[in-house]
Amino acid sequence: MEEKKSSTTTMNRRGFLSTGVAAVGSFMVIPSHVFAAGKLGRVAPSDRIRLLHIGCGYQGLSEVGALLKAPAIDIVGVADPNRESYDYIGWGEYGLRDSLRRLIGEPAWKEGVKGIPGGRNVMKEVVDTYYRKNRPGYKGSVAAAEDYRELLDTVKDVDAVKIMTPDHHHAYQAIDCLKRGKHIIMHKPLGNKMAEAMEVVDRAKASPLSTHLLAYNAIGDGKDVDRIRKWIDVGAIGRLKEIHNWSNRPVWPQYPVIPAEKTPVPDGLNWDLWLGPAEMRDYHFEYTHCCFRGWYEFGAGAIADMGYYSLWPVFSALNLGSATSVSTRFSRVIGLKNGVPFTIVNDYSYPMAAAYRFEVPYNDGKIILQWHDGGMKPQTPEGYAGDDLPIEGMMFVGDKGSIVGGFGGNNPQLIGESASRFADIIGEATVENPNDTLPDGTSRWLQTWIDGCRGKGKGAASFENAKEVNETFNLGSVSLMSNGKKLIYNPQSRTITNDEAANKLLARNVRKGWEI
Repeated sequence: MEEKKSSTTTMNRRGFLSTGVAAVGSFMVIPSHVFAAGKLGRVAPSDRIRLLHIGCGYQGLSEVGALLKAPAIDIVGVADPNRESYDYIGWGEYGLRDSLRRLIGEPAWKEGVKGIPGGRNVMKEVVDTYYRKNRPGYKGSVAAAEDYRELLDTVKDVDAVKIMTPDHHHAYQAIDCLKRGKHIIMHKPLGNKMAEAMEVVDRAKASPLSTHLLAYNAIGDGKDVDRIRKWIDVGAIGRLKEIHNWSNRPVWPQYPVIPAEKTPVPDGLNWDLWLGPAEMRDYHFEYTHCCFRGWYEFGAGAIADMGYYSLWPVFSALNLGSATSVSTRFSRVIGLKNGVPFTIVNDYSYPMAAAYRFEVPYNDGKIILQWHDGGMKPQTPEGYAGDDLPIEGMMFVGDKGSIVGGFGGNNPQLIGESASRFADIIGEATVENPNDTLPDGTSRWLQTWIDGCRGKGKGAASFENAKEVNETFNLGSVSLMSNGKKLIYNPQSRTITNDEAANKLLARNVRKGWEI
């Protein structure tokens, strides 16, 4: 492992950027953007947030540019169980490579190399190259290791982490880093099992540390959801009864049977470390990269892949509570044995298509929230102008009309007899776009998290604010694993009250050594 030499630090710096409970009162209030040496966006080294990047796959590499362009952040270490490989899954054969070429200013980077890149050595190369070209005087070298814990134990003055690992690692890594006093940026979900995700919520809520769950910054400017909320508030569709959200996901290979053949672990991959808290099993490519989302043990399904982007702002805008019941319907794969068809029903992988029906608290009562994936969609409402609903979308159904919009509620249209009366009465929303870029190159959402690291309070994307949506999605997975059975859930006790076997599925069988 190669370790970057730490810049000179003092106890003042640690008192400024650390947010252990005892240190909270010692925060100094300074401007969000520090100007050193008279240059815009140049932040004094002692004021920078030293960040460890955990997870160096396709998505991590796709998003690293936002961190590299932020003057207040120094990436000082990268960690991934995979050293380097070119077998990742992405949206195009050369899309990631070409975007990284533009980021680091190397037009011929990885020329002649076939496949989609990933792994800690690739991330290290990208970070070092960018910093050498864009950070005057940079002569360091980013530390790299397969286990992030090794870096946290050896690299000096790490203030924060970004977690970009498969879903089954999220809760364990987040809790470990919160215990260590590190600020966190993490991709959704908080955890792919209910018990561990709620432990993250509780610890984040009790901590002064700055956390940010990625998905919030991907929802756009929020104006459309704000408009929908106002229409509902003024009675444009009458009493709200149902919310529907649908997606064409999954768009990754989804496997109905456990791989039977044994394949060698690729050179450079620590398979035991990749499994982490999950139960031991033989390596197979079908578990890794984005395919992990299709397995109950490793992922959280299409609803967790996309539902945070679309439904988290709806939960927030309408103040929805955690689901109190769920039932599911799903596709079944048919196989043949000795010429006889049979249905493949399993408790280890998500179906190709599923529909979830939740009851969620709203105002003084409850409404129905339905998620549809794999090509499933709700019934087209009467009066809808198109021939059919789009492949992805969102719909709010009231007793006097409906609102139909795109996947995140974008470009909503009122449907029903009162549509013309209400369509134009709602003014423009004053919602800041979290994806806006500030003058120094920092994204607005990232600056909010940075401000939190500097003691200026928690942002809207803090982990605890995703409690209800994460809790609801976790409950949906348990219904699928229970063959679609309707489950009754008590958010106060965090238990399923009508099925003890399903209640046990709220937690995982944790491998020894990975207990929270």
